[in-house]
Amino acid sequence: MATTQPRANKRAADSFPILELTLRQFSGGKAVRIVALFALFPVLFAAIYWIDSGGITSREFLDGLYLNLISATVLPIATLILATNALGNEIEDRTMVYLVLKPISRLRIVLEKFVAVVATATALLWIGNLLSWLVVLRGDAGDNIDLLVAIQLSTLIGVLANAALFLAVSLIVPRALLAGIMYSLLWESTFTRFIPGIRLMSIRHYVQSIYVRIVDDAQVRVDEAMQLGPAIIVLTIAVVVSLAVATWRLRTMNLE
Repeated sequence: MATTQPRANKRAADSFPILELTLRQFSGGKAVRIVALFALFPVLFAAIYWIDSGGITSREFLDGLYLNLISATVLPIATLILATNALGNEIEDRTMVYLVLKPISRLRIVLEKFVAVVATATALLWIGNLLSWLVVLRGDAGDNIDLLVAIQLSTLIGVLANAALFLAVSLIVPRALLAGIMYSLLWESTFTRFIPGIRLMSIRHYVQSIYVRIVDDAQVRVDEAMQLGPAIIVLTIAVVVSLAVATWRLRTMNLE
């Protein structure tokens, strides 16, 4: 019995070597610590609200915190940091050539990197979201489970979409981290607020639409929110296309 667990872990590592390697790189790297700080950043605002609510109800504050900070800025940038670290850094450090020499398809490399980014980013963001929810609502937390469920599910979907997009970007654009930050702050956080038509090309808008539809509360609103089904379909297509582009780019790159 004592040797069963180590053998099981070894078989899992042999089955998903890129995933296991990437998770180990994340656990000992600087990127995951930065993402952890980003994930906990909303807790600071929750603590400020706890000290002085300013006459805003806890539900209103948490809703605004998610729509204006977490989904708009924290989620995309946290995912960006891990996604560009997962593939882009391998290329910059010239270690990607050792991965492609293994008898593993390019698609599998991309997918295992993708899963590692999603698992790590989602876990850290979920912890930050949960702590923010607990600090803001405190004794009323039990009556607002619907907000937590909507926040966590839409966060997962947002991480999936952003991780796929930024993995592709990291293989195409030099200085992908800088390009991704500009995209997140300008396109997702600024342009979509002032130019209505751009919302249809914004991951943030679909993520927030999913959040609103899951909560199903008349007081929780997003301008021109999509219905739940179409929003999920659009983001699913975005994930598939982004992963396909990343795979194609990895196949055609000269890694020598």
